[in-house]
Amino acid sequence: MADAPPSADNPSGPPEPKPAARSRRGRILLAAAGAVLLAAGIGLASRLGGDSGTETAATQPSAVAASATAPAPSASAVVSAAPSSAAPAPVPTLMPTAAAVAAASTKAGKRSARTQFSLPRAAGSWPGEYGLSGVNGFPLLNTASVRTFCTARGRPCNVTQTYTDRTSYESMTRGTGWTFEFFDNFDGVLVVSQGLVPNKREELVDDCAAGDYDQHWRDFGSLMVRHGRGDSVVRLGWEMNEESMGWRALDTEDYIACYRRAADAIRSTNPKVVLDWSINAHNTPDELCGGLTTNCYPGDEYVDIIGIDNYDHWPWSPTKAEFDATADREDGLNWLFVFAQQHGKLFSVGEWGVMPFSDAKKDNPEFIRWMHGWFAEHAPYLAYEAYFQRCDGKTNQSSILRPDDPKCMADTSGSSDVYRSLYKS
Repeated sequence: MADAPPSADNPSGPPEPKPAARSRRGRILLAAAGAVLLAAGIGLASRLGGDSGTETAATQPSAVAASATAPAPSASAVVSAAPSSAAPAPVPTLMPTAAAVAAASTKAGKRSARTQFSLPRAAGSWPGEYGLSGVNGFPLLNTASVRTFCTARGRPCNVTQTYTDRTSYESMTRGTGWTFEFFDNFDGVLVVSQGLVPNKREELVDDCAAGDYDQHWRDFGSLMVRHGRGDSVVRLGWEMNEESMGWRALDTEDYIACYRRAADAIRSTNPKVVLDWSINAHNTPDELCGGLTTNCYPGDEYVDIIGIDNYDHWPWSPTKAEFDATADREDGLNWLFVFAQQHGKLFSVGEWGVMPFSDAKKDNPEFIRWMHGWFAEHAPYLAYEAYFQRCDGKTNQSSILRPDDPKCMADTSGSSDVYRSLYKS
């Protein structure tokens, strides 16, 4: 979902997106039986590596970073055939060692994405003992707002999703210390949604691709480390297939090159950063990513997590059969999950929620139930999920658990009840 520059007054303002024009030409789909790139008994830590040290700023680029001039992946390289809606056989759950549990229970361990990802999650329940589940801050992007939501649901949140101020390159990289300060007292994993260029400055994507802003990105990596949040998730250049994003992939090669330059530069000063490449579900127009989101995949060496923002809109899901069909289609939940499995990556759902004022025209509590069931089924591979809270008295009304907020015009009491029943401790 698109996002306006957040601040104390306007923390997380995505406008209601319009249904995008769908491509009518032939689509390239993913293989149904793509090999799951996980050996039996190998947990989440093997794909990211655990974290046991303290944060220090690096002076050299990460060893996994490749050249920013490497060719863009082509659609034909992405694979073929249709994905299956069934989850792969889950990784056998390993009992974490006492040392691992102890490390994850410290203040530093609770804030470390890599430490938390190293703990196994059992299929069939969510969030269970070690799953990362949370929300963005609303009405303010801060710990207090997150705690209000989590208290209302009856379970503490151990992950939160936030944003930077994207009015300029300076504000979104060097001047966004408030992003971390507002969560200084949040003992959980921080997920930062970070654009590649400022809002409405799409003409700067090719400058970014040429390396003009590398120093800004190095400074952003240093900023994360300075605030003790180096080991956090950054959703870099997320929703590049959404028409309102300033960094939308009008030119696929420029988008990929810009992403790679930013990734390399951030890693050069913050090698612990976890990079999450996330798409917007359901609506890639032909003019973005060449009509296929995976054309914009920057390459395995630049990505730690593959994720999706999945709302009940365009199309909404009145039945479980339609939910499953949408999940299986291009840009859907299952479709992208198969892609992540083929690339050996963890999966995330960084934003999700009901949208009563969208094409559904009403609350849809069953969407909450179906999403939670999906999380439980795919728990061994799910890095984190975060519900998206927003109601501003206009059109975007995804909030739940806010019955007394006059700005929340939509009645989401049904979704609130279902969500609370599924997530309460």
